[in-house]
Amino acid sequence: MRWYLVLAFALAASGSVHAQETQSGEAAKPAATKRSLGSLKTIAEPLSAALAELNKLQEEIKAADTEDARQEIQSRIDAERERVGQLRDNFRDIVGGSEAAEYEGEPAAGTGIQEQISELVQPVLSEIRDATSKPRELDALRKLNAKWQDRKNKADTVLARIDSLIQNSSSEVLSSELKSARALWASRQAEALSQIAVSKVQIENRTREQRSLWETLSTGLSQFFKSRGMNLLIALLAGVSGFLATRKIYSWIRRISPVHKKDANNFTSRLSDVLAAATAGLVALAAVILAFYARGDWLLLTLVVIFLIGVAWAGKTAIPPYLEQIRMILNLGSVREGERVIYQGLPWKVSSLGFFTTFTNPNLKGGMMRIPIRDVMGMISRPVTQKEVWFPTEEDDWVILSDGTYGKTITQTPDQVVVLRLGGSMKTYPTADFLELAPENLSKGFRLSIVFGIDYRHQADCTTTIPEVFSEALKASLLCDYGRDAIRSIKTEFSSASASSLDYTVLADFDGSVAHRYNALQRKIQAICVEVCNENGWVIPFTQVTVHQAHP
Repeated sequence: MRWYLVLAFALAASGSVHAQETQSGEAAKPAATKRSLGSLKTIAEPLSAALAELNKLQEEIKAADTEDARQEIQSRIDAERERVGQLRDNFRDIVGGSEAAEYEGEPAAGTGIQEQISELVQPVLSEIRDATSKPRELDALRKLNAKWQDRKNKADTVLARIDSLIQNSSSEVLSSELKSARALWASRQAEALSQIAVSKVQIENRTREQRSLWETLSTGLSQFFKSRGMNLLIALLAGVSGFLATRKIYSWIRRISPVHKKDANNFTSRLSDVLAAATAGLVALAAVILAFYARGDWLLLTLVVIFLIGVAWAGKTAIPPYLEQIRMILNLGSVREGERVIYQGLPWKVSSLGFFTTFTNPNLKGGMMRIPIRDVMGMISRPVTQKEVWFPTEEDDWVILSDGTYGKTITQTPDQVVVLRLGGSMKTYPTADFLELAPENLSKGFRLSIVFGIDYRHQADCTTTIPEVFSEALKASLLCDYGRDAIRSIKTEFSSASASSLDYTVLADFDGSVAHRYNALQRKIQAICVEVCNENGWVIPFTQVTVHQAHP
């Protein structure tokens, strides 16, 4: 019930406000009429006086005796006729109001190139002119009023000066000339007053007709959505429908075409794809133009034509790069589909060429990039060779980098590679920097090369018995700890007779399954060699330093 009361009160209030606005509008009409009548009266009286003066001058010219007198009177008649015409124009302007100023005839159509270009852009200029006509008219009227106000002030000053001279003059001849000059300036003063009255009425009319900013915006938006907004929507729907319909028809042709069935990536297929894309764009553009033409919206149609002319003019310099791009899309450029290319320091496979080219790397997580064809223009691809890897590691591989980092790759994307080190710390590299560190992948298998030395007192058996004992002991211990699958080969070879020891090199090849024990295996081999020496009584030497004293 409360809502009904509120609604009824709102309707009553709106009705009263509307009634007040109607009453105020009705009350404003007589006031405006009175002002217009007052302005017309200020013009009618000078007009009547000017007509009387004109009749008087016409009688005088008939009675003139000399040619000079007739010429002088004729010049005065011409001036008075001009004044009468101007006063009548002012009178009619006030009577006609703003409608009289807007009542204009259509200009004659030109036939020259310049006239035709002007006619082409006329809708745009007309819209701009119509949008600013009211403020420009009001500004022009205010400037005109200020100009005639300045002339009136000057006429008042001159008349005051002439009146002062007449009062102080005792010469009859001088007084006669002063009175003649006063009549001239009095007519100028009357003309200025007349023009001021006319401009004031016109300013009042324009101001009264001027709407608020909110009304102007709301009316403009409403008119836009009723006319041009609807035209734009129809043209947009027509363009999108034409584009999608053309693409749909081509996709159907592509499915049944024997050329595409045989090889979807040959030259003919690519050429037809490019031509189909261009045709779809042209159909969409034609649909937009036809929509504007059918709706009779010459402004938007003119803007589209101007846009097309601009595109054609700019095409002289813009088209050659696009031709190179089309050549690349047709698989005739320096980058070919299915080949290998280096982009941002990483190897990529060119999966597809188009306006957006697709690069892929199967060894990287998220290894797919869409690159604009303009960025591909400066690249060079090459055929992929057999067994060529796309990245040296995969996720969960154990690696050693040239900076000494040892760990497991837990993430590798086109942006970064994260290495999990022993102990739990993680080290992140930009992917291109990771490649520059020449990663050694241990997960595919690795070799440990350990150097171990014994004393020279065992020189007799250093090349026969001792290497075999080391090898057998290493095999037995490592097989027991890690299993046969983890060990590929183990051998011990005499490497060199150094300054203080007989050195042996242990060469142990392991499977990638024990890559996480890389450091532990090195320590294990050293420990086994020490145990073998203890069991066989072989002495492990230490570095001997001999100091020679120089004699003076």
